[in-house]
Amino acid sequence: MGWVMDETLRLYPSIPNLQRQAREDIRVDGALISKGTKMWIDVAMHHDQALWGNIVNEFRPERFKDDLYGGCKHKMGYLPFGFGGRICVGKSLTTMEYKIVLTLIPTRYSSGVRTKINGHLRNINNEEALGPEKASSPIM
Repeated sequence: MGWVMDETLRLYPSIPNLQRQAREDIRVDGALISKGTKMWIDVAMHHDQALWGNIVNEFRPERFKDDLYGGCKHKMGYLPFGFGGRICVGKSLTTMEYKIVLTLIPTRYSSGVRTKINGHLRNINNEEALGPEKASSPIM
């Protein structure tokens, strides 16, 4: 469930960018960034082929199976909630709400099989298809 959320936020980030301000003069790859400089970090990097590989635009939740950063080549390449001391305060709440909603969706729907019997389409519910003892057990 977490992999799906992470991959969804990678492909469809909830924010377009992050803003930060340099607290002191710093050098990054030889470039001087002066104290007070305002920086915008573009979250479009979630679609950067150099960071994510050739399948960057494919929905692949398994990216996050064994890797907190989803296989990204840079540890700061995946920022769905920001980072550091100013990370989104709603991260934990959002994650919990997501899991609750995904858990409740199957309770709102029923499934069954549609088949043709004597030339007529007929819906067969889970109990008819599986038997009463299996139809009542959760599928997970």
